[in-house]
Amino acid sequence: MKKNSKFLIFNMILLIGTFFSAFLLSPHVDVRVYADQKDESPAKHKHQKGKDDCCPERLWCKEHNVYEDECTICRPESGAKAEKTGHDPKRLWCNEHSVYEDECYICHPELKSDNSEAPPADLYCEEHRIFERECGVCRPEMSNELNFGQGLKIRLKSPESAVKAGIITNVLSKGETIPGFTVLSRVTYNQNRFAHITSLASGVVQKVLVDTGTFVPEGAVLVEIASQDVARIKAEYLTALTNEKLKKLVFEREERLFNKKVSSQHEYQQARAEYEIARNNTNTAHQQLLNFGLSEDELNYIEETQTSTSTLHIRASFSGTIIDRHAVVGEFVKPGDIIFSLVDLSTMWLELSIPENLMSFFKYGNKIEASFKEYNINKMQGHITWLASSIDEESRMLKGRAVVKNTDSLLKHGMFGEVRLLSQVYSKKFNVPVKSVQRLDGKDFVFVKHSNDLFEIRRVEAGESNEENVEIIQGLSTLDELVVDGSFTLKSEFLKSRFGEGCAD
Repeated sequence: MKKNSKFLIFNMILLIGTFFSAFLLSPHVDVRVYADQKDESPAKHKHQKGKDDCCPERLWCKEHNVYEDECTICRPESGAKAEKTGHDPKRLWCNEHSVYEDECYICHPELKSDNSEAPPADLYCEEHRIFERECGVCRPEMSNELNFGQGLKIRLKSPESAVKAGIITNVLSKGETIPGFTVLSRVTYNQNRFAHITSLASGVVQKVLVDTGTFVPEGAVLVEIASQDVARIKAEYLTALTNEKLKKLVFEREERLFNKKVSSQHEYQQARAEYEIARNNTNTAHQQLLNFGLSEDELNYIEETQTSTSTLHIRASFSGTIIDRHAVVGEFVKPGDIIFSLVDLSTMWLELSIPENLMSFFKYGNKIEASFKEYNINKMQGHITWLASSIDEESRMLKGRAVVKNTDSLLKHGMFGEVRLLSQVYSKKFNVPVKSVQRLDGKDFVFVKHSNDLFEIRRVEAGESNEENVEIIQGLSTLDELVVDGSFTLKSEFLKSRFGEGCAD
């Protein structure tokens, strides 16, 4: 009996020792508890709910206040899943709103700054399956900030909702394309690059330096004329220069004497007046020579050499081709007599004759294409630069003008040909039914379809209108699927959000 008692006591001591050894040798105490166990701590779920109200079948990490299978600190292996999805494994992820926990403005309103009312750019609206920055139901107040062409999206309850509401859409066309009408034309010189070269003084032609067909650069000497008028003005210029120098010396001497109170004020003022008169005479002669076509370099040469020859050089006013010549050596010419005709042949004018029934299609700046089949010249492109303000009473045609590049000087003055108006889309504006445009807060909006249950309320700029159609100047583009019937229903759906029937979040 004593032996059994001793054996039983020994076994109990051994069992207690084993229990305490296992407890003391344990590396850490597990602080995790089951979610269904009662927890008296003030810890709350990240969505402001008690953990008992969430998922009682999932383990709860009391230390880090998240579910055990979401805790990347206690379970680093769970971060591998985050890496596969592109998430940072060191940051908690809010599955409910598809953003990082430290960026979730819904779970943590305190993260939002006082000056920011808009949600973050990447916040996704799970209820309407679009980003919140585009959700017209979640953010209806943003309609006041929209510019032309910008909009907000509205998700209907189901794809069948649009059909039940009687919403009808129509795809906008590219606009009206005008065919290439053809009219008659006549080639003429570009009068903006055409000049008659005349003499500015009477004289006799001494030398002709160019001939018809010669290309001359700007400033090139075309002819030399002996003019007594030019010789006289040159002599007056030289005399004026000499007299000015003399009067200047006298004035400076009298000024020094007057400052020393040796000369009288009358003598000083007289010397000053004579000097100013001499300067005026010099400037007058200088300007007369410039009017005759002499350059500053030539005037400097006259002053340096003190020469007063009668030779007058006639120069080209711009680069071009001599197309007519009247200068003959020994011939006397007067001011205004045409000596040469100079023209720039790099461009030519096309004089157009437009019938009355085609007037509305020809506009200033329209691109054209000229063809001259008899001369085997085709596809010379240009643009319209002028249209007459009245119709010719005899021909009942509208006169017009186009400019084309004269490549290789193929076009000749007086040629006849045809000018075709290049096909183009004439209007970028859209005419839409009046009932497709809705007015909200003094602004015009339309609805554009993106899918069967997704529509966009878009701000537009409206123009002229009548009982049936309204002109849209800005905000629409080609191939937009516009709601032409039932837009008021969508407007009502959009306005519901203003009365608290929008996004629950």
